[in-house]
Parts: sequence; C-alpha cells; structure tokens
Amino acid sequence: MSKSKPKIALVLTGGGARAAYQVGVLSAIAQWYPRVHTSPFTIYCGTSAGAINAVSLASHASCFRLGVKKLSWLWRRLNTSRVIASQPST
Repeated sequence: MSKSKPKIALVLTGGGARAAYQVGVLSAIAQWYPRVHTSPFTIYCGTSAGAINAVSLASHASCFRLGVKKLSWLWRRLNTSRVIASQPST
C-alpha cells in the first residue's frame, strides 16, 4: 500500500445564513495554518450558497487564508438590495 496523503473533504450546505456562518468557521480554521499555506481540503462540495463558498475556496487552494479572506469580504458586503430587487406593484 502506498502512503499517500489522506484526502479530506469539505462539504458545505446551502442556505444564505448558513453559508455566512461557514465563513466564520473557516476563518477560525484558517488561523490554525501559517499565513501562506495550501488548503487543508482536497475535495470541495457544496449546495446553493455553500457551493459559492466551495468554488471560492477551491479556486484559492494554493493559499487557504486568502480564499477565506475573499469569502469574508464578499459576505460582509452582501445585503438584500444587492440580491433582490423589489418594487411595489402598480
């Protein structure tokens, strides 16, 4: 048997509030690693808003903290007016 590095998956659920909460947990995890470190995850999976988080992290796999920082920036700037355009019906 070869002694390859174990594969660790990150599975993120859907739901806007959950996805925002995920970024807080990911920020705490990122603090455990050096500033420039590859992602501890080798497999990313997400549904709906969790998929947005997963894609962002996967695209920054070479620097985990940067990926988390960019996600945090995104979620801090989202508000209802940027997601839903509502006007009173006439």
